[in-house]
Amino acid sequence: MNHKILIILFAVFTGVLLGIYIIGNESNDAELSDANFKLDNKPTIQIANRGKPKVSLKRGYEQIGQLQAKVPQNWKRENPSSSMRIAQFILPGNNGVGELVVFSGIGGTIDANLQRWYTQFKSESGRPISEIAETIHDQVKGMDITFSYVEGTYIKSSMGMGGQKTEMPNYALLAAIVSAPDGLYYFKGTGPKSIMDSQKELFQQFIRSIEKL
Repeated sequence: MNHKILIILFAVFTGVLLGIYIIGNESNDAELSDANFKLDNKPTIQIANRGKPKVSLKRGYEQIGQLQAKVPQNWKRENPSSSMRIAQFILPGNNGVGELVVFSGIGGTIDANLQRWYTQFKSESGRPISEIAETIHDQVKGMDITFSYVEGTYIKSSMGMGGQKTEMPNYALLAAIVSAPDGLYYFKGTGPKSIMDSQKELFQQFIRSIEKL
């Protein structure tokens, strides 16, 4: 066979192979380009927050469970000393301090819990505390509230069954029970009578500022 013909056939064969190679690469590039286009142009999907919604508090208010309240400036909030407490405050005074603790979900009716608190006091006259306790029923922002005030000797028990009891004369109980949408909240303040009396108005303002979140 003529060498020229061989050269021509070889050139044609090489050209065909080169053409197939180029077409294949262009096809692959097109597929990659399309894939990248699809990835780059995916719609942005906003996933809804599946956790608890962000709490927005009013200025000067603090969260207490599912409530918010305006806490007096001279009260000091502390970490609860018990898992049963959802909040805890120190109430300052000239001769010592009082304590305000907040409970929720402890069970029992309003009256049952008030009676239990009353048994922690005894009067100087010997009359049952339930007979001399001051109790006021009110409603604030659609929530029923029961205020109570008691003075006498506070019988403080140490933690645990059969704990030691200490009698503390001239003490007072300043309490409120709030019927909130998510249940009852119990605000129990105890301390020397002089301190609790001086904090009585602030305590009522604090309770009346309560709002549901």
